[in-house]
Amino acid sequence: MGVYHLMGLGRSPGTVIGPITYLAHRYRRWGPEDQGFFARSGEARHPAADERAGDIQALVLFTTREILDGTLPSFDYVDNPPGRVSTAPLQRGGPMKAVLRDLLRREWPAIAGGRTEGTVFWCEVDRRDIRTTYARVARVVAALAGVGGQGKEMWINLTGGNNVMNFALELTAVLSGDVARLYYVQAADEQAEKCVRFTAEDGYWVELPIMPLGLGRLRRAILEVLTAHGPLPLEDLYARLRNEYWDLSRGLDAPETLRREHLTPLWKGRFIQETAQGYAIGPQWELIQPYLQTLEEARAEGRTIEQLCEREPWIEREVIPF
Repeated sequence: MGVYHLMGLGRSPGTVIGPITYLAHRYRRWGPEDQGFFARSGEARHPAADERAGDIQALVLFTTREILDGTLPSFDYVDNPPGRVSTAPLQRGGPMKAVLRDLLRREWPAIAGGRTEGTVFWCEVDRRDIRTTYARVARVVAALAGVGGQGKEMWINLTGGNNVMNFALELTAVLSGDVARLYYVQAADEQAEKCVRFTAEDGYWVELPIMPLGLGRLRRAILEVLTAHGPLPLEDLYARLRNEYWDLSRGLDAPETLRREHLTPLWKGRFIQETAQGYAIGPQWELIQPYLQTLEEARAEGRTIEQLCEREPWIEREVIPF
């Protein structure tokens, strides 16, 4: 099973091609450090000694209508050798789809896992609309995560696009728990930023942590009770949990245990607040709730990404033969 790379896309083709060439370089070399780099990728079973993981199966690119229709062309770029900064003359940009198509035909086969074609999903988003952009990212992630039991392996690149796109990608990774890797690639200077391939191995790839929401089942139950019935005094909240969520609350031997072990951490995170009437939902949970609901609705759809392409005008599928 190959990896699906999700990323925002602006006007720089190097946002896509740079990490592909970096990964291909390490995939071909396959030394001990490279094997460690890709070790978390692939099937849960233990791979054979000569079996490689981490090949790229598909790209999912979130970008604007102007990029998709070529109204806003790609930046000019330097066609540099992999791993080096070049001062060669700039190659003229053009419609992003055409520019990337040509570059991907050259670079993708080296990390395609023997495939003779690669799939690109082009997703239109509004770079000024966080809610709509997040909703579309969430639907894609839910579609990929729900495929065939184990789902697809997803890595998210936070280099390209704008803040809206990258916030939507990162928030979906945090809330869903379905993304295997967050990363960012960086160039050393302005000349390196113009290069379409990776320019140096050291300092180029930056691994980013995926910070989980940190809510266990009992704390989610507390939030559900307060959403439906709050505000509630401590004793009433304790009684409801013991009656309605007895299986989750077995370790709660007293209201004070509930306060100390669960309510205080939720209060510190602003998920709940204390009022004159008792504990109530806090501002942080109110902020998160619409995004969680959007993700849950996306999961409930039960569609594959191919079915999304058939149904929705904002996503299209392109197969690129190598």
